Amino acid sequence: MRIAIIITVFNRIAKTLACFESLRNSLVNHSDVQIKIFLTDDGSTDGTKEQILASFSHLDIKILPGNGQLYWNGGMNNSWREAIREGGFDGYLWLNNDSIILSNLWDEILAADAYSIETYGKGGIYVGSTYNADKSTLTYGGFNFVNKWTLLDEFLIPNGRFQNCQAAHGNITYVSNNVVESEGVFCDEYIHSGGDHDYSYLAFKHNFPVFILRDYVGICENDHIDESGSDFTKLSFQERKKYLNSPLGYNLKNTLLFQKRCFPYRYIPVLLAGYSKLFFPKVYFRLLKSIRK
Repeated sequence: MRIAIIITVFNRIAKTLACFESLRNSLVNHSDVQIKIFLTDDGSTDGTKEQILASFSHLDIKILPGNGQLYWNGGMNNSWREAIREGGFDGYLWLNNDSIILSNLWDEILAADAYSIETYGKGGIYVGSTYNADKSTLTYGGFNFVNKWTLLDEFLIPNGRFQNCQAAHGNITYVSNNVVESEGVFCDEYIHSGGDHDYSYLAFKHNFPVFILRDYVGICENDHIDESGSDFTKLSFQERKKYLNSPLGYNLKNTLLFQKRCFPYRYIPVLLAGYSKLFFPKVYFRLLKSIRK
């Protein structure tokens, strides 16, 4: 199997080096897997390009320059499109540079691909689940929407078998070429986050198999803002406004785009909720908490 590793980075060289080291170690005794890494360096100032090439010269790596404004979605698409242009890959692995790959990843992907083709007659999206450093909590992976109005989601816990899901995070997720030939790459309108959820959910809606791998395949810490809202409510109005519009924050534009493309009936409620979050954060999070009960 020939796989393109799709990754984008901006600084965080220590995390990137640790990620690459785990990638190299995972390939030991896997002559059945050939990889090429397509890495977009979006204007790093910490010597990312030089250190990667010096430390991993034996890996097949193509480093692509960014303009410093690509963020995650744009950087991933930049890498992905270059891999597609080169061609000859069976699939593409989305990989975040803060993820540590476990040694079972390739066995899991190979088994998943065989299972998908045997069960569904085509390749799909195989979602890698990650836990935090002490292995106590699932952090990223595949999930289902359990309420069509609130989009309350429920993560699937690896249990030794492949479990179907509706959407996925892109931390360590494999996308078969069958999917890419139909769905292309991430929607370019996303700036930072959201493209992975959108892509996996629409692939699911278009009848491609989307399921999690049988076991955890990586370590990745959850670095998102406190979902209780305690951090957000402490911000000033101008700070809240900046956070709601920031590509690295809530990014209301991205959130509304996701509703428009995947759940259009939620567009107006989410728009109103976004402004409620800005003007009345304490009331917003109190209501959100009661809805999620």
